[in-house]
Amino acid sequence: MNRPIDPATAFNEPLDVLLVDIAIRIQLSRTAHDKAVQRYETIAERLDRDASPLVGRIECFYPQGSMAIGAAIASGVTQDEYDLDVVLEGKWQGWAPQEVLDLLFKALNGEPGSRYHGKVRRRTRCVTIKYEDMHIDVTPAERRPATPERESNIFHHRHPQNLGQRIVANPYGFAERFKQVTPDAGFAEQYAEKAHRYEASLLMKAAETAPVPPSESVFLKSLAVVALQLLKRWRNVQYHRRTGRKPPSIMMSKLVADAAGRTSTLFEELLHQAREMLAFFDRSHQAGQRVHVENPVCPRDVLTDRWPADLGDQAVFVEDLRRLIQRLEQLRKCDLGEVRQIIVELFGEGPTTDAVEAFVQRFGHEIEQGKSQHLRKGGRVALPGAAATGIATPKHKFFGGKWRDR
Repeated sequence: MNRPIDPATAFNEPLDVLLVDIAIRIQLSRTAHDKAVQRYETIAERLDRDASPLVGRIECFYPQGSMAIGAAIASGVTQDEYDLDVVLEGKWQGWAPQEVLDLLFKALNGEPGSRYHGKVRRRTRCVTIKYEDMHIDVTPAERRPATPERESNIFHHRHPQNLGQRIVANPYGFAERFKQVTPDAGFAEQYAEKAHRYEASLLMKAAETAPVPPSESVFLKSLAVVALQLLKRWRNVQYHRRTGRKPPSIMMSKLVADAAGRTSTLFEELLHQAREMLAFFDRSHQAGQRVHVENPVCPRDVLTDRWPADLGDQAVFVEDLRRLIQRLEQLRKCDLGEVRQIIVELFGEGPTTDAVEAFVQRFGHEIEQGKSQHLRKGGRVALPGAAATGIATPKHKFFGGKWRDR
């Protein structure tokens, strides 16, 4: 059960304010959110148009993964690019996985000169549409009869010498369960208010005069979701220059949901989640086994089926988690100059500079006077390189019109 959130504690302690400000800057801006919704609806309409090879086959179109739980962040470390995922549930009985994926590619790519032609890539389990600022993965699926809501088969095909395979999955059930076990406990409203203020300040800087309307569906986020977003951003920074796969977001989401509801501030939640994740990995790693994580509403849906490939992959992430915990614990003891160094190391330069500048303006004098409970007196107050950058980050829901319950 989630502990109640005291706004005076959750949004006034220095480290919590700093982490909230970073989280706000790594998520979808309202502009990016609106673009994503429009593109989502356009894709759905295009696939079901009269000339589409899929006309009459589409049963449902809905978000999955980070889109469905409101935890999407910029996928790039040095630029704002977003990876978004949707499921196309259709009538594929009797079709081989290769045929389904090939037909979806054909339907989206279209003829030369059409909207998406040349911007579509056929992958092993989905078809990706690439935009300048985001890409959307469309995963075809078929409902499994006499199973829980929206439990489905998805399709995997890689090698041309075989027709591929069907894999049981239930991303819809996963998202619903995640939201049930990670209630906001009073955090979301306070977080939304800060996000609204930040976006309004961006519009003022851009000489925009139109007011920013409040939108709960865009901004409300639970404590666990914001901690998850920070963990995903940290993972992206660590793996930025590495080759191979990185730990999957869906696995991290499941582990965060399992450990949620035991803290009352963002710093506590982030540190708690990192410790719990390390303990989970350590148990398997010390036994010489790869971690195995299942979808809690669909045990046949294995969330670690493609990562880690071996114990070497796992060992890298275990050491990353140890380092993360060490650096977070150091934040409680260090001066302002060290705070900036650690925050940049963990979350990258881009989203931290503006957040750190705002942090210094609010808490610098208090910290220098030794009044902060979390950061000791002394050190550099003027943090170099704190230029104003960043993008606001609304939560989003992509269920659109007729596609929700079709």
